[in-house]
Amino acid sequence: MLARCAGFALALAACTEASPPAPVPQAATSTPAKPPASANSQSLNSEASATAAQVEPAPSATAVASAAPSALPQGPHIWGKSRFTWIHPSPFATGGWIGYVGLGGAVALKPGVSAQPASGAGCNTWYAIEPQGYVCAGDIASVDPNETVTAALIRDAGDPTSPWPFEYAESLGTPRYTTIPTVADMLKNEWDLAKHFEKVARARGVKTDDELAAIDKTFIGVDFSYSNTKAPDLPPVSPFVRESRRYVVNGSTISWVRAFDVEFPPNELGIEKRTFLLTSDFALVPKDRVRPYPKSPFKGIVLNDDLKLPIAFFRKTPRPKYKKQDDGTMATTGEFWPAKGYTMVTGEEVTVGKDRYLVTREPGIYAKADDAVIATESKPPSRKILEAVGRGTWLDISVLGGFLIAYEKTKPVFATLISPGRGGIPFPGKDPVSTASTPIGNFRVDGKFLWATMVSSSNSDIVHTDVQYVQNFHGPHALHGAYWHNVFGEPKSGGCINLSPHDSKWVFEFTEPSLPKGWHGMRSANEVYATIVSVRR
Repeated sequence: MLARCAGFALALAACTEASPPAPVPQAATSTPAKPPASANSQSLNSEASATAAQVEPAPSATAVASAAPSALPQGPHIWGKSRFTWIHPSPFATGGWIGYVGLGGAVALKPGVSAQPASGAGCNTWYAIEPQGYVCAGDIASVDPNETVTAALIRDAGDPTSPWPFEYAESLGTPRYTTIPTVADMLKNEWDLAKHFEKVARARGVKTDDELAAIDKTFIGVDFSYSNTKAPDLPPVSPFVRESRRYVVNGSTISWVRAFDVEFPPNELGIEKRTFLLTSDFALVPKDRVRPYPKSPFKGIVLNDDLKLPIAFFRKTPRPKYKKQDDGTMATTGEFWPAKGYTMVTGEEVTVGKDRYLVTREPGIYAKADDAVIATESKPPSRKILEAVGRGTWLDISVLGGFLIAYEKTKPVFATLISPGRGGIPFPGKDPVSTASTPIGNFRVDGKFLWATMVSSSNSDIVHTDVQYVQNFHGPHALHGAYWHNVFGEPKSGGCINLSPHDSKWVFEFTEPSLPKGWHGMRSANEVYATIVSVRR
């Protein structure tokens, strides 16, 4: 879809983002007799451990105002019937795009503006939309929400009000079917089907991971339960709906909206029933070929008079609390700050022996300086911020510190841990993409996208599907959610800034310009104030 960005947990990916391409017609449904080899088949879930509760981020005043996908908006709207229902600045298909509407998304029509006839393949009529631009009804958009395909797309659209617009899972090497398959179809597309089903049948009866690993270690974390739900009505969709990818290799991810069971007539393999997942682009994948991701509970902290900088973050492991003894030495209290936890500090330090200790705002409690990274208040990097009309938002990001602070002009309002590039800061004379580094400097939010599929620049077979709340700031580099890991604070990406799903939504709604209501993605015009992204060591 949109990006070639680096948030991959295991695949060696790079941020080499490109603009959204024109939709590609759906290819044939057959796949190779044997799946392509994966770059890495190791589980992505091993680091998804629980974290300490964080303060709930407050809703932003500029939050994206989108209705739940199941609720039809009031008044005349146009609905997206394509992964990219382009929004043009004028009623012509030439001249580029300024944004787009996603599958099943709806944007309001401008009142009092008549529809304009259009000519050209796939386009019937141009409609002026809010707050600006034009969308062409036809193959990729409709003003009738009750039309069969449009209604199905609305029903199964992603949820832009949630940190998880979809359910997400790691592929264990799954085909993508375009219709509910027969046993013959599955035999054609899944070279190991007989052996796989024999192992799945055994796996349904085990109770421990050790027993499961004895059958197949890749089965750990897989949900083999039936959905006990019948298949929904799945009308045939156009080539503009479904990605042409026919197979999802190990290490890639899928996003899905619902699960349902399919029963089969008597057959040579004895397969009676199988559960399938309906993906975000209306493909079908077997549930027994994917591993669901645990949902990270990690959230950043909203700053206020009672919770303010400087703040010490504890990134890797739980860190002990210290108390000064009568003889001047330090001793642990037996209590710990959790990994990804934090505490307010005064900015003062004391030295005991060879160790430095931070004075915290917890009475009598100290933290060892080497155990923490300190998020301190910074000055705006540009006068443009101070002179901005309105909030003057900017982000202060420390690559080596692994944290982000959001500001409104000189006021810090939010702080959290992030996962920058695995390569740290750029190497002199080398493209940061080639070293999985995060670029240093002052940038602007150039584009915002509710979710986008990211493709590895080193292996186009490796994808992360529907990565949530993407914000471009430096060519291929972006801020975005990372649903596939839970090690925020540690270097993890190929150069992008990974945020937890909760934090990615908060930051997306905080930054400027705001995504117009009903739009799925937008370009940020140079003449409009855009949030400054200040990235430092």
